Amino acid sequence: MAPQSCPFCPFSDSNPYFLAQHVETLHPEDGVPSFVSRHFLEEDVPTGCKEATTVREAPSQPYIECECGEAIAASDFEDHAQLHSAEAADTAADMAEIVGAPALPAQLHSTALNRTAGSVEPTVSIPMAINSPGIHQSANSSKPRQASRAIDHGSQITAKDRLALLLGSNVSRKKRDVAKHRNAKRLGEAELGPYAHEDQMPAWLQRQLERGAKVTILNQISHQGQLVRLELVANETRGVLSVLAQLCEQDNMLAKVYLCHPGVQHVFKMAKEGGFCGYRNIQMMISYVQAARSRGHELFPGRLPSVLDLQELIESAWDRGINPAGKVETGGIRGTRKYIGTPEAQTLLTSLDIGCEASAVNDTDHRPVHEQVYDYVEQYFIDSTIPPATKVRKASLAPIYFQHQGHSLTIVGLEVRKSGSRNLLVFDPSFKPSPGIQRLIGAKFRAAAPEKLLKAYRRGDRYLGKHSSFELLKLCDRISLGAGWDEL
Repeated sequence: MAPQSCPFCPFSDSNPYFLAQHVETLHPEDGVPSFVSRHFLEEDVPTGCKEATTVREAPSQPYIECECGEAIAASDFEDHAQLHSAEAADTAADMAEIVGAPALPAQLHSTALNRTAGSVEPTVSIPMAINSPGIHQSANSSKPRQASRAIDHGSQITAKDRLALLLGSNVSRKKRDVAKHRNAKRLGEAELGPYAHEDQMPAWLQRQLERGAKVTILNQISHQGQLVRLELVANETRGVLSVLAQLCEQDNMLAKVYLCHPGVQHVFKMAKEGGFCGYRNIQMMISYVQAARSRGHELFPGRLPSVLDLQELIESAWDRGINPAGKVETGGIRGTRKYIGTPEAQTLLTSLDIGCEASAVNDTDHRPVHEQVYDYVEQYFIDSTIPPATKVRKASLAPIYFQHQGHSLTIVGLEVRKSGSRNLLVFDPSFKPSPGIQRLIGAKFRAAAPEKLLKAYRRGDRYLGKHSSFELLKLCDRISLGAGWDEL
């Protein structure tokens, strides 16, 4: 469908639903967007799953319900709609000519099984999997796991199991005095989102999270000639960074590009799940820990932990005295749709003895906040001593957890244009890779218009300039230079 234009401003979109929401949001007849109310007057329950509804007071800022199921701040909705358009990019102009592919392309976007109710978690080591037809091969690790790390094939690793693994080690922590945090105050919708006062998410959503995303089983022939069973999770995509590296190389407007470890998966939300972006970004951080076998990887021997697992781990950390103010501020997050942010991500990683460092960037009179973010990210990559001779500088670093008001993303790189301007490269958990990107995973290609396929991953001055403060969380562990990239 050809793009249709807004009658009041230059905005256009091929999706009439987004165009209608744009008009109602930014050009309402009575000054109040008509899309705002339903998310706050009753629970959003699918047809056939009607639950008791709860009437609540109006939010501190208006949210708009997108057709994807997420509640978006009105000020951010236009950008959100445009990113949905980029998410669907697959036009003839975006197509790329594939000039070569590896012998096992599916392996690049296969992952360990997501948690499903009553399922068995295969977590045997890679060497065992390669040599045993029909047994799961973990594609989250770039190197074979040691046999001593393997878990019994019939066991299922839960959040409590991971916590027990940690507590059984030689790590000891002194429990902090909760009284020190009595000044902590309960946060509201501005920080925790439209469900800030929720005690329990709807039962249908709880069941959906317990089931997890759809898993597809494929059988492929490995480089060693063995039959390997691969399991692809519908909301986890591996291999995107290798595609971005080629697209950036082919974009003639770029002077240099920094990219993190290629094993980082793009994890995105399932349909209608709402605002679990913080959890999805933590999963992306953990996908790096698994792929790079960095500190803490033994705590995640198979699948990525689910949203419900992460909630349990954060709650357990609070109970152990790690940032207990978080529980006061949120009122608890177990079984709810409350937004989480940098403090919760840091709490979880710290509780698992995975070193991390949080930084806050605020607007000052001396330097715009978005320029400070670019400086921070570029210095992060420069410190990794990447050889400066190449245009696309492939690091073995972890991605960066990136938080602003109402949303969080995962920074996977930074672009510097020939003009000197910069922008971030991110994995946004609100959007899945476009069909055009998915088609290129595992292949060598030439793109006619690389900038079109890169659009969904770029966040520049316009996006960042809407916010006055940001939080960034990086991992402290460093692995050998080039690890991951030289194995592709």
